[in-house]
Amino acid sequence: MKVESFFSAALHKSVSEDSLVLNEKINVYGVFDGATPLMPFKDENGMNGAYLASNIFKDYFFRHYRSNLSLGEGIMAANRMLRELMEKYKVNQEKHENLWSTCAAIIKIEKDGKISYAQLGDCMIIAEYQNGTIKALTRDTVKGISYRSKAWREEQRKQGIKIPDEEYYQNRTQQLIFNRSLANMEYGYTVANGKKEVLNFIQHGQVYISEIKTLLMITDGLFHPNYSIEETFNRINTSGLHVYAMALEQYEKRNYLRSDDKTGIMIQFM
Repeated sequence: MKVESFFSAALHKSVSEDSLVLNEKINVYGVFDGATPLMPFKDENGMNGAYLASNIFKDYFFRHYRSNLSLGEGIMAANRMLRELMEKYKVNQEKHENLWSTCAAIIKIEKDGKISYAQLGDCMIIAEYQNGTIKALTRDTVKGISYRSKAWREEQRKQGIKIPDEEYYQNRTQQLIFNRSLANMEYGYTVANGKKEVLNFIQHGQVYISEIKTLLMITDGLFHPNYSIEETFNRINTSGLHVYAMALEQYEKRNYLRSDDKTGIMIQFM
């Protein structure tokens, strides 16, 4: 098997809030995307909650994860470590906007000829099957969150619950704060944020190695505004992660688009 990885901070950042794990000893690979915090916090090294969240997951799956655990159990163990670190820094975890959080896409190559996978948020896992079919194994739960948040607010108002008018949520910060309140709820999106509810929202499954030609794990910074996730896979598979990422970065520059941290792992089975 051939493993290619890519990791780069966004153009406007000095440090990436993404992380990745390449644990070849137990065949665990994953990408993590820390959500940029809405509230200011820096630890003694100047790192924010997004960096700390994604790197807790990276360190857990590299140093502490035991292969007899399922990936879901691993996510919950790392999630507990995240909660404990927030407790150490006295973060008020009753307010969703204070929580440090990370999306995740992880795979484990099992000894029984299967590949296990687990996912949260908008990190994605895409597979190319031996018959040429390209299929996303996971669903992007962050996509459309602002639309769903608005629908949720309308539903709440109909039930007589007092919520500010939509004009209030035209403020980007207020919109994001409300979105975060729907983390790991049916209407919302999935994310590891130290809360126990994440257990009910982990997407997970298995595929047979014999059926898979290529597996790709990416953070949303590698999504292209003009391509479907399948077309994104095709472009990366053709040119490689580095060439694709650099081309996307240039496209974002030329079109004055927001650039994000870019992280990916591509595994080809020979």
